[in-house]
Amino acid sequence: MLKISEIYTKKQFNNMRKCWNVTLNKSLENNIFLTWEKMAPSVNLIEKESTLKILCASEETELIGIAPFRKTRKSLKGNFGYNIIEPLTNGNTDYSGLLITKQEVQCVQKFLTHLFQQKDWDLITIPDLPQASPTLELIKLYSKELPRFKVEKGVICPYVEIPDSEEDLLSSLKPKFRRNLQRRLRKLEKEQGNVEIKHYYELGSLENAMQIFFRLHQKRWIRKGESGVFEKQKAREITMQTTKFFAERNWLRLHFLTVNNRPVAASLDLEYGGKMYGHLAGFDPDYSKYSVGNILLLKILNQCVKKELSEYDFMQGDESYKFDWTQKYRQNMNVKFFNRKFSSMMISLGLMGTQLIDLCYKELKKVKNLKSSK
Repeated sequence: MLKISEIYTKKQFNNMRKCWNVTLNKSLENNIFLTWEKMAPSVNLIEKESTLKILCASEETELIGIAPFRKTRKSLKGNFGYNIIEPLTNGNTDYSGLLITKQEVQCVQKFLTHLFQQKDWDLITIPDLPQASPTLELIKLYSKELPRFKVEKGVICPYVEIPDSEEDLLSSLKPKFRRNLQRRLRKLEKEQGNVEIKHYYELGSLENAMQIFFRLHQKRWIRKGESGVFEKQKAREITMQTTKFFAERNWLRLHFLTVNNRPVAASLDLEYGGKMYGHLAGFDPDYSKYSVGNILLLKILNQCVKKELSEYDFMQGDESYKFDWTQKYRQNMNVKFFNRKFSSMMISLGLMGTQLIDLCYKELKKVKNLKSSK
């Protein structure tokens, strides 16, 4: 018989490290964003408005399911508060999901029954589920029973299927892009010197390499007049903690493109389950005329070929540079539904009203901008 329990303290979570990843390795969904190592920094740095709400499904002594959630207090305009259950790493991940090894339908049913027996939440939202996610399909089975159930399209995630050879990789690129890339690499070598790809451990400590990465990432965005991901200290702390955990498991692939041993571009990549995930990148804008970001990416993809990996996942975002490398992408989906209590239904109406006001504001702003441009 399945039994549902809750994990709500950091100590309980930390004690789960081994059994968490054992469960993940047997799970229908198994990606690096569902690992204990990815979750840990979000637990350690959890906001005061949030509490852990990790559901565990056990069959006798065997852990067969984990729903990695947190409960967060939010408010509508007018300071009317409500509680939302969301993924533990929400806002700091590209993919979410549930860890379930067997009795999939029963696990999801038990999770939902357990939640609906409680009155301390109003809305459950699970964004960033891959379109082919088993979690999505399992939740859909109960869609008629879930108040105001909605599935919406989220962001797209382009990816490159890794070919058998470096020659095949080059030939898969558009001719003009391929020629420009090769020409700029030759120009960089001729005008600047020795060009190499290096791993973080070749630059000293992980801490030192990460500071170089942060600097390159921020330098590019500051040059564009924008703040960048790592302007806030908390973003740096979460990323630093995560990379330390990933490095311990040999999943971290922090690549640098160096010119005469000087780092001019960086890519924070993750290797897991036969795939490479392109997490974040940055480059020195002083070298932008050489397309150093693309040169580094070419060298990373060549390494993927040598390792016989199946794909390079660009993850979230439809940035134009990604489509120089591929035309393939997957769609993330966002799921949400409400509690059955009356106050939660009122919250749903309030949220709909807020969204409508925001939409009207955006449309009015567009009209004003259009008039001012004439």
